[in-house]
Amino acid sequence: MNLVTGATGLLGTHLMMELLSRGERVLALVRPSANRQSVEDVFRFCNNTHFADIEWVEGDVLDIDSLEAAMQGCSHVFHCAAIVSYHPSERAEMYRVNTEGTANVINMALHLGNIKVGFVSSIAAIGKAKNNDRVDEESEWVENDMNTHYAITKQLSEMEFWRGIHEGLEGVAFNCGFIIGPGSFDRSSPSLFRKLNEGMRFYPPGGTGFIAVSDAAWCIAELTLGPTTRERFILVTENRSMKEIFQLVAQSLGVKVPTQEAKPWILQVARIAEWLKEKTTGRKALVTSETVKNASLRFYYDSSKMQQATNLQATPISEAIQQTAAYFRHCSK
Repeated sequence: MNLVTGATGLLGTHLMMELLSRGERVLALVRPSANRQSVEDVFRFCNNTHFADIEWVEGDVLDIDSLEAAMQGCSHVFHCAAIVSYHPSERAEMYRVNTEGTANVINMALHLGNIKVGFVSSIAAIGKAKNNDRVDEESEWVENDMNTHYAITKQLSEMEFWRGIHEGLEGVAFNCGFIIGPGSFDRSSPSLFRKLNEGMRFYPPGGTGFIAVSDAAWCIAELTLGPTTRERFILVTENRSMKEIFQLVAQSLGVKVPTQEAKPWILQVARIAEWLKEKTTGRKALVTSETVKNASLRFYYDSSKMQQATNLQATPISEAIQQTAAYFRHCSK
C-alpha cells in the first residue's frame, strides 16, 4: 500500500495516476474539505481510467492520530502535502504544514517501521549564492535575503527528513523544479495560465528549472519504489527564462504574448495593483513582495544525477505547456 499526502494537489494527483498505472495500491490522505472532483477531472482528461481504484482516507498531516491510522500497513509514503505560497496571510499556516507536518510524517514512519518515504521538496530549498548560478545536490543552504518564507519552510522540512534518515529512516528526497501540467488553475504553478489568459504585457526577467508533472511523478515513483535510498535528486529537465515560458504559455492559450521585460519599478506597480485587486475581488494576489524579490533571479539547476539514475525520456516543456493549455480550455467550457 502506498500512502500519498497532498493527494489533491498538482503533483499528488499525477503521482497517484503513475502509481496506479504501475499496478500499485494507492491510499489518498485528504482533508474533509478536499476537492476530489478536481482529481477525477484530471484523470479523465489524461485518459487514465484508475480514478475509481483510489482508496480515500480523511486525515491531516497535522493530526497525528489520523496520520497513524492512515500509515498503518503502508510500505511507502509519498509526502507531497505542502503549502506553496508567497502571500503573508498564509505564512503561519505554511510553516505549520510544511515543517510540523513533515516532522509528523517522518516521526510516524520511524515509529511504525518498515516504511520508505518519498519526500517531495523543492529547488527552493537548495542553497543559492549570488556569485554561483549553478545549483546541484551538493549546494548548501545559504542564509540570505533571496530566500522566501516558502523556501525557508521547505529547507526546514528537509532538515526533518534528513534527521529521520540519521535515525534509520529509508527514503529519497526530491527537489522539484517549477512543475507544469494539468491541475487546478487557482493554485500552484497552473495559476500562471489563468493569469496570462487574463492578459499581461510584461514578463519577469529571471529564470529557473522546469519539469513536466508527468516526468516528476514518474521519477518519484521510480526511485522511491526501487532500491535507491538516502539520496536526494533535483528534478528539472529544462532551464528556461521566464520570458520564454511566459511567451510559450501565451501562445498556447492564443492570447497576446508579453513583450516587455518587467523592470523593478514595474514589478512594484504590479504588486500594488494585485493588492488592490485582492481587496476588491477577494482573490489572493499572485504578485507579492516576495515574488517581486525573486523575479529577477536566475539559476541553472544541474539534474545530471537524476538523469543518470533514471534515464528519463523527458517530456519537452513546450509539450507540457500545450497539454496544460488544452486542459485550461477544457475547464473553461
